[in-house]
This record gives sequence, structure tokens and C-alpha cells, in this order.
Amino acid sequence: MFPKQGFLPTHRCAIEYLKSKGLSVTIVSNLPLSAEDEAAVLKLCHRYIERPNFGYDFGGYREAVLTIAPELPEIEQLVLMNDSAWFPLTDESDWLDDVATLNVDFAGSVCHFGLPQPKAAKFRDMTYEFKTNHHHFHYGSYALSIGPNILKFPGFLEFWRRLRLVNNKAKTVRYGETGFTTWVVRNGFTHGDTLGVSGLADRLNELTDEQLIDAAERIIIFDDVEMRLVRYDPLLDIKAMPREDLIRFLVTAAARQGPGYVIAYVTTLVFGYPFLKKLPVWHNPEASEITLEILKKLDTPVSRAALAEVSGSPRLPVRSS
Repeated sequence: MFPKQGFLPTHRCAIEYLKSKGLSVTIVSNLPLSAEDEAAVLKLCHRYIERPNFGYDFGGYREAVLTIAPELPEIEQLVLMNDSAWFPLTDESDWLDDVATLNVDFAGSVCHFGLPQPKAAKFRDMTYEFKTNHHHFHYGSYALSIGPNILKFPGFLEFWRRLRLVNNKAKTVRYGETGFTTWVVRNGFTHGDTLGVSGLADRLNELTDEQLIDAAERIIIFDDVEMRLVRYDPLLDIKAMPREDLIRFLVTAAARQGPGYVIAYVTTLVFGYPFLKKLPVWHNPEASEITLEILKKLDTPVSRAALAEVSGSPRLPVRSS
């Protein structure tokens, strides 16, 4: 956790979900909690660790893995999660059940750099060939599941012992998310993601024309200048685009910035994906409004709690749209 607002109801929801699935929860906080919040946390978890905010989420993960190292031979599943996404947003899907269905050694909720990333203006030429050999390919660190074949592998602990911690987000992704994914692939373990990025185009093709248009009009754009120029090109009429162009537009946007962020409108409201990243609320007004619209339309206990959290926190976009 990075509990800038303290221990929140959405933290509790995520922890209670994990406990309901039979997991023993270790909480790592990268910020100190108040005495009241710490007392609440201690009632919910098996183990609580408080550490300096260094190394982002993988710093916390490393601390936890090394702490439970003596128990690894007996552990059948290790789940790593952080609080950068609201979860579980809906009862329509059960993430750990989806992980079990994948039947892989290593599972993430989503992966990045598996799809080609064309020029934004060339989205109509998008191809759907999925590969895992890109040097940046990785599974998003906000929800990872590690199975017994990896946990009992001698090199697993060595990876965490040798992991270089830095207070730089890009390098943390490189050493942590990408580094661990590369380690998994290099050692021949099976892996996959529950969102099903490799089949994203096929899933989008199951949508109605109206759903595709709604999704295309509500893509979340961060610092992708090319994608922004295409999305707001006055000559681009989303409502008049053929289905195949709409799908290629959505997959291109998702591939360039990450499906967990960019097409959240369709992944959450249509696919039932149980995660919604928090960052867009504070990134720019447009991304914020789309994210809030998603939370309002979901109208679930977690989405209502998330809306309350957002309303109680100043929304200060870091970049104007």
C-alpha cells in the first residue's frame, strides 16, 4: 500500500476478497499509518510490514518475499497486489478464479508490449500478431499470481535478493515488472494474463457498433501526443468509422499505452474486468472525467467507495488536456 489518504474502505475490500479466497495476507505499507489505521489493519492481516517509501511497489514486494522466504516450500500460490488500482470492482468476474482457469505458472491481470505498436495515424494498418519476445514485454505489477513451480525453483529467491531497488519509476518497471517477466520467460515457465490481451481484437469484435463507438470516444490518453492528434483530428468521424477501423483504432491505442488504462471504459463495463487504475483521475481533466463516469456507471460497493475517496481528495491534474 501507498496510503496517502490513510487506510481506506477500498483497501479493506481488496483484503477481504483475498481472505475470502483462502489467502493469508501480508500487508506492506510504504508510508506509516496512524495508530487507528494500524489497529484496523492488524485485525485483517496475518502480517504487517511498514517500510520507507523506496523502490515503489517492487520494493514492497521484495520486502514481503524475503520475509516469507522460510515459508516458500509450503506455499502453493503467492499473489502480489498493489493499491494503484481499485479492486474488485464487480462480482461479474472473479480474478483468482480466472487465474486458476489460465492454469499457468505465472499470471498477471494484463500484459504490455505483446501487441505491435504502429504509428497512431496508421491505426488502420494495425496487425494483431501477439508476441512475448519484445524486450519491454511484461505483466502489470498491480496484480500478479505466482504458482508452486516458480516458488520452489531455486532461482526465485535469488531474483529477489539481487533485485536492484531505485526511486525511479521507469527503472523500477525495467528491473521489476519487465525484469521478473523476462526471468519467468527465460526459465521456461508458463504465463498469461486474465484480460486476454492476445485475443483483444476478437473480444472487441463481439461488441455492438454502439459499444465500439462508445469505447472509441472514451479512450484514455496520457502523454501519447500522436494518439491525441489522431483522436481529436476534426477529419476523424468515429461514428462513421467501419467496425474494423474502430477495432483497429482501439487496439492501437491500447497497444501504445496499455489496455489496463486506455480502454478501461470497455474492459470494466463490458468485459467485467475487476480492476480500474487510479492514476487517470489525477492525470488530466479528460482522463479524470472518463474514469469517474466508469465508476458511476458500475455502481458497485467498491466503485461507490472509490467515488467517495476521489471526492475527498483534491484532483490536481499534472498536465492539462
